[in-house]
Amino acid sequence: MMRFAILLAALTLASPSSAFVCIFQTECYEEQACAPSAFELEVQLENQSVSTEAGDWIIVAKKSEPALITLFAAAKGTEYLLSITPEAARLSGHLNAGPQAIQYLGTCEGAF
Repeated sequence: MMRFAILLAALTLASPSSAFVCIFQTECYEEQACAPSAFELEVQLENQSVSTEAGDWIIVAKKSEPALITLFAAAKGTEYLLSITPEAARLSGHLNAGPQAIQYLGTCEGAF
């Protein structure tokens, strides 16, 4: 019984949180110079969704390692790649019209 409790505690500590917030301080659009940003999103792993002020995205794939979470998400007209480590987060949005791309750099609190 004690071994099971220790194993369960270890798995819980190693698993990413089921919901967390990411805040991005830098935004880079196409070839333009990067600029300050206040873009924020909430990742909800249990619901397979990402919520933003502009609308929700559907998480289509997730890859986890001990210090890396990678999410692929889709919204109307845009595909997203979100890479998260304990130190930083990078979000890349690829707009189908154009095509065009936008990148964000920030952090995700509570992801690990």
